[in-house]
Amino acid sequence: MKKLSLFIILLLSLCPIRAQQQRPTPEQLGSIYYAYPSPTETLTPAPAGYQSFYISHYGRHGSRWMTDDARYTEVLCRFDSLHAAKLLTPLGEDVRRRLQLVYEDARGCSGNISPVGERQHHEIARRMFRNFPQVFADSAVIDARSTTSLRCALSMSYFTEGLKELNPALRVSRRSYTRYMDYLAHTSAEGEAFCSETAPWRKDFRAFEERNVRPERLMKSLFTDDVHFNYAEASALMWSLYWIAADMQNVDLDLSFYDLFEYEELFSLWRVVNARMYVCNAAAPLNGGLMSRQAVPLLRNILESADKALKTGSPAADLRFGHDTHLIRLLTLMHVEVCDKAEADIENFYKAWPDYQISPMAGNLQIIFFRHQSTGDVLVKFLLNEREVKLNGLQSCTGPYYHWADVRVFWEKALEK
Repeated sequence: MKKLSLFIILLLSLCPIRAQQQRPTPEQLGSIYYAYPSPTETLTPAPAGYQSFYISHYGRHGSRWMTDDARYTEVLCRFDSLHAAKLLTPLGEDVRRRLQLVYEDARGCSGNISPVGERQHHEIARRMFRNFPQVFADSAVIDARSTTSLRCALSMSYFTEGLKELNPALRVSRRSYTRYMDYLAHTSAEGEAFCSETAPWRKDFRAFEERNVRPERLMKSLFTDDVHFNYAEASALMWSLYWIAADMQNVDLDLSFYDLFEYEELFSLWRVVNARMYVCNAAAPLNGGLMSRQAVPLLRNILESADKALKTGSPAADLRFGHDTHLIRLLTLMHVEVCDKAEADIENFYKAWPDYQISPMAGNLQIIFFRHQSTGDVLVKFLLNEREVKLNGLQSCTGPYYHWADVRVFWEKALEK
């Protein structure tokens, strides 16, 4: 009996440790600034007789600096002015020093892909080549398209360079034209209005944000008692420091700002960002399916491109490069597992839908096509960030593999809704 009691006590003592290990890391709590995690899972081999011959892909641009120099200079100017007035604590002075280093690194680079992002796409491409070498035979045609954003075009360039290094004979075309924006980055006027700051749902969202963003402790740690911010000023500064902290994983600087935050503060800030991303891009009932419908042109392009590839029958790949929001909307419309979960309670959004799992920097969807060498039957499987995933609402034929004919009908029905 004593042995059993000791065993139960030991088991219970381990529970908090296991729960703690399952918590998101500070880097993951950077939301869409989470740097691409290298895959560790082994892929399921294709069924006997099947060989890969075509890949359809959509990838988010790689890691970048923040989108504007002002996002660095505004917070740095605030620290500079308080430094001049001798109103910074010792920690505040140290943060000011770090901010100066961060801005010097980012100055004139804002919005652009960083060396970290360059490596991400280069390495994803090389893994794709090694995982599915038959797709990249000498005669393969690689059709790469990106949005007009420079960081997306450069992501495309580093990705295709990684492929060409492994097979210089590949026939690669790279294009970044405005005409491709109609499907690579489509958002209707109705979708823009729904996501605007004046949309009706924003009222409840702002109340949720105020419940979660509590900047008082952070302000006291950085500034002396003579500094008095109102809530709007303090929360804006907290958000600025949060995003700078999150972006450090995306640049080659040996600096961190996570020591400024308690874990629960980071978690609460992430919950707010995650909620906004969920409502504006995924399957939140609040948007009534409007935001996933923004991906209709993109899904149509994927189907049409696959039809052409199947008719040709030659090894080929269609590579598309865009942004986080459009990847998320596509995955939702496709009914990729986790990505299409519907949750009505804003307090539970984060339990149903964690953004960092779906669209980190360089996040990507790969649809791999396999043909049976005797029967000609075509199977597909789906890799989200290079991890095998399934489709909700459609039965696979074996493991992660689906009959392409079934997938095509399934998606056509999604398009007709």
